[in-house]
Amino acid sequence: MQHKGLLLRIMLLGLLSVSPLTLADQSEIYLLGRFTYKGTPVSKAVLLADKRVTELEQCRDFVRYQIRGNQRGINYYRHHIRAQRKGVNIFPHYACIQTDLRVSEWNDYDFYDKVYLIDLRGGQRFTRYKDTNSCWAAIRKEPDKHSKKLFCAKMSQTLG
Repeated sequence: MQHKGLLLRIMLLGLLSVSPLTLADQSEIYLLGRFTYKGTPVSKAVLLADKRVTELEQCRDFVRYQIRGNQRGINYYRHHIRAQRKGVNIFPHYACIQTDLRVSEWNDYDFYDKVYLIDLRGGQRFTRYKDTNSCWAAIRKEPDKHSKKLFCAKMSQTLG
């Protein structure tokens, strides 16, 4: 009988250690890649995760030294920008974010049919819209509508 009580206490202790308070800080570090076609307002965006990146500063160093700089070393966020037809220029922009959003895995061959208003001013906020025109209309209402940290992008990933 005494073993049952001990076993029950151990199980209860185990459940308490995985309580919502413990799970609340399960945020991940993502590399937000935004790819803009030169001369157009069209952008695609992806959120890439890498289990080896545990600190936001580690992601920022990767962007600073390996993407924008000339150092090569550990390639955390492996992705390739596919070659486009002649005359098409794609400009990549990168930012590191930490969020507790659930993000589906990225597959470049999926349809980029989800439109998000991405607001990186003072944190990050992703708002889904049914189409690109609705998203741009929401940006036009913003007083800071020309900010580079506020943009519409098509994504193949689901955020929740």
